Amino acid sequence: MTTPTLHVYIADDCWSCRETYRIVADMRSQFPDVDIEMRDMSQEKPEDVFAVPTYVLNGRVISLGNPTREELRQKLTNALHRAKV
Repeated sequence: MTTPTLHVYIADDCWSCRETYRIVADMRSQFPDVDIEMRDMSQEKPEDVFAVPTYVLNGRVISLGNPTREELRQKLTNALHRAKV
């Protein structure tokens, strides 16, 4: 099984990133088998990330801005299912 990886890009001047921290904390507790990393845009700027917050699951942008918890939960559940197949 390949462990799904979620990179969440944030920045210090991002007003909506406060909610991002709460969303990520919720997802970490619900999905311990997913590698979830917060990444600071001032330190790392991937080509396909141009706004914060940006959620990148297994190398693919899945959300510009904060998704709903239900939407993110569904995407992580699907990624875990695909990893087990």
